[in-house]
Amino acid sequence: MRAKRFFLGIIILLLATLLVSTKLEIISFHFKFWTIAFTVLFIFLLIQGILYRRISQSVFSIAFLVMLYAEKLGIERLGMWTIFLAACLVSVGLSMIFKSFGRSRKWDWNWKHKVSSLETDTSEKKVKISESMSSSVRYVKANNLEQVAISSRLASLKIYFDNVEFQDDEANIFINGSLSEIMLFFPKEWKVFVNINSILSEIDTAQEEGNIFEKKVYIKGNLNLSELKIKYI
Repeated sequence: MRAKRFFLGIIILLLATLLVSTKLEIISFHFKFWTIAFTVLFIFLLIQGILYRRISQSVFSIAFLVMLYAEKLGIERLGMWTIFLAACLVSVGLSMIFKSFGRSRKWDWNWKHKVSSLETDTSEKKVKISESMSSSVRYVKANNLEQVAISSRLASLKIYFDNVEFQDDEANIFINGSLSEIMLFFPKEWKVFVNINSILSEIDTAQEEGNIFEKKVYIKGNLNLSELKIKYI
């Protein structure tokens, strides 16, 4: 996910700025530079672990954060090895609990990669798509579409619009995405206008201007630590 690389790149640049600033005494912190650096790193790894449902990565990221701030949390007497051992036990325990629900490899693949179709008739003009902590492919089919609302949290979402007719040859798409990758597949004949409020997110809307555009799509909404890609088919 390019948004992940973008976020990590921003973190590295900020850390470089902090390092130079503290050495030149331009700014000062109550925490040591490397404490801040490792805090940002482990938070990043924690978010990544949650996003990809990696139990061990998530648990140990939290454990290392606890080690960093043990003194301020008043738990320094636990010691590094106690926290580490506890993290090992929690990781193993959670893994056993999730496996106990009988998730075979086939079942787990289907759980992560759901495929569904959303169909509307001429009387329905609005479609809602919501996804959380999974990977999903959706196919929207409609004869009189006017508005699509997309909500995605900790998810990877692909949506195809190749079998859709619009109301008055235009439609609005509202997106709210957090820690997600969203891919929209449009016909080449659609002209896309994007007005997204984004925080540490990447938006790829490349479109060939030489095409003859028959319909208009207006995309609005909010993206946080996410990536939006628009493909044309």
